[in-house]
Amino acid sequence: MREHNLTHLDSCRVACEYTGVLKRIIHDMKFRQQQRYANHLRWLVKQHIHIEDFPHIDYILPIPLHAERLQERGYNQAEAIFKDWATEEKMPWMVDVLERTRYTIPQWELNLTERKQNITGAFVIGRPEMVKNKHIIVVDDIITTGITLDECAKVLKKAGAASVHGLVVASGAR
Repeated sequence: MREHNLTHLDSCRVACEYTGVLKRIIHDMKFRQQQRYANHLRWLVKQHIHIEDFPHIDYILPIPLHAERLQERGYNQAEAIFKDWATEEKMPWMVDVLERTRYTIPQWELNLTERKQNITGAFVIGRPEMVKNKHIIVVDDIITTGITLDECAKVLKKAGAASVHGLVVASGAR
């Protein structure tokens, strides 16, 4: 993850580039309550990513939303996209291990420096015993700078995770 200057994430797999129709679908899913698009995004992931692409994995975790954001949106888009994929891949899906404890400004509204400040300290481990010596995939809809995924990896590794890998639908890398 050197291209993003990420220091905690061991690797990151991406299904597609964040452009065109895909950009619109992800935007509509996040900001226009179009949860139905999760099926289409899951299909893209299934076409491009397989669990065998990763080293041994113990759990798959979604990037958590803060309770206020979850209430606003009505669902976590990462969970809507990836939960059934994890089940099909016969991988344990865990939602109560990683928690977002602080409401943050949406990352897309901020520059690089502001993004780092915004997300630092926003996550905690809710069940540390589930993390120690485990190999984990953290999933999300999009990666741009990678700061959110890297912050999650930092918190997970501090709690004892052996490795943390990212998996996202799309990359809008900057």
